[in-house]
Amino acid sequence: MSAAEVLQNVDTLCGESIVGVVMVLMISAATATVLVMVVKVLVFMMFMFMILTTTAAVLVMVVKVLMFMMFVLVILAATTTVLVMVMMMLMFMMFVLVILAATTTVLVMVMMMLMFMMFVLVIPAATAAVFVMVVKVLVFMMFMFMILTTTAAVLMVVMMLMFMIFMVMILATTDAVLIMVMVLMIVMFFMLIMAVMRMFVTAAAGICGLHGIFL
Repeated sequence: MSAAEVLQNVDTLCGESIVGVVMVLMISAATATVLVMVVKVLVFMMFMFMILTTTAAVLVMVVKVLMFMMFVLVILAATTTVLVMVMMMLMFMMFVLVILAATTTVLVMVMMMLMFMMFVLVIPAATAAVFVMVVKVLVFMMFMFMILTTTAAVLMVVMMLMFMIFMVMILATTDAVLIMVMVLMIVMFFMLIMAVMRMFVTAAAGICGLHGIFL
């Protein structure tokens, strides 16, 4: 085998090596890209799961607040019913006492005593009414405070999730870009080496050809 054939075989091997290296590097780059896409999909799934859990927590808080309001309304309705019944009984007693007072003087005295008792009962009734109003105001203030705190907590969780997803996406994109740049640099380095080798081989072949011509 002559020197020119040997150099031609070396040139062919270099070309095949370049093709093989390029194929391996392209397969590695495609694998890295697929892995980056999988990471992005997992991050998106985690974001959706956090949104669902936050929505469920908010719904639970709303149900609790509604149940508390219903309980308070039931207590107020029961109190109102009791007060109405008491007022009806007092009115009936007053009617009976008025009839009896018109009939006898003794019953007039009894009526005066009952009026005094009713006056005594009016003071606790007024106190109870004021207490009920204060309780209503406190319940309303507590309800508004619970709504505000729940809204603030939900907003803080959503902002933290958005910041985490933004950072993960930036890191994933940066990793993909760095991988592609490294792959391109390696491919260019190997192509440069192969080109230099082919230049040496071509120069050697030329030198061998000139040597044969002079011989």
